[in-house]
Amino acid sequence: MRLERFKAAIQSTQRATLLLLALLITSMASNLALGVLTIKLAGQQRTILVPPEIHKTFWVEASHVSGEYLEEMSYFLMQLILNVTPLSVESQSKLLLRYASAEAYGPLSTLMANSARRLKRDGASTLFNLRALDLNEKNLSVQVEGQLTTFISERRVAQTTKRYALEFEYSGGRIYLKTFKDISSHENVDPL
Repeated sequence: MRLERFKAAIQSTQRATLLLLALLITSMASNLALGVLTIKLAGQQRTILVPPEIHKTFWVEASHVSGEYLEEMSYFLMQLILNVTPLSVESQSKLLLRYASAEAYGPLSTLMANSARRLKRDGASTLFNLRALDLNEKNLSVQVEGQLTTFISERRVAQTTKRYALEFEYSGGRIYLKTFKDISSHENVDPL
């Protein structure tokens, strides 16, 4: 009778041990699967950005941005650079330089300082009307074309078709302006 009890206790202990072993193996397998999934998804999060004025929705990921984001940023930065008056050029320059990459800070600062001096000296304002935008998501570059109009006082003195290239750098969830170039192949001046 005692032997039967011991056999039953041993069998019960063996069943409990097998059950605990099965639970341990299941737990280890799920931890391994979660670890692999975590490593795979690391850096794959998508952040939805909401700017003050939304024209299109866009997104950014750890290593990539949407074309819509490039388009919105290009439009915003072009406004800061080209839609200027003698009163607004300095504040717009400061805002623009917050979006400049480290290598572009100096050249953009010089460009905006020269523009500010010229606008203040002449009492001029410029206005850029975008006509076309060509973006390359892979290279983080955008080319824009439009009409640059220059006013002195209230009189339009020049209207020129211009084409500009912007190159961006993406780092730490933020986009930075790397280069800004006038790539106009010709100028159609229409003074009035």
